[in-house]
Amino acid sequence: MKKLLLIAPFALLLTACGTPSVEDLVEDQELLTEVSLECTKLMMEGKDTNTEECKNAALAQKKVVENMTKGLMDQLGN
Repeated sequence: MKKLLLIAPFALLLTACGTPSVEDLVEDQELLTEVSLECTKLMMEGKDTNTEECKNAALAQKKVVENMTKGLMDQLGN
């Protein structure tokens, strides 16, 4: 548990320093929500959303939906 408490701040700092990857966003739903909301805000303001961060968020959302769909299909036995 102590190791987790030591690692978590460093992981957050690494994420804050660069653009989160698709994998980072899929694993961290709160971060995905935050980035998606920021991209939506930019879009509503008429600003450019053709950024790596917004592209990664869109791909992560697609991946999450695919994972959920696959999980549901597996539960139904298809």
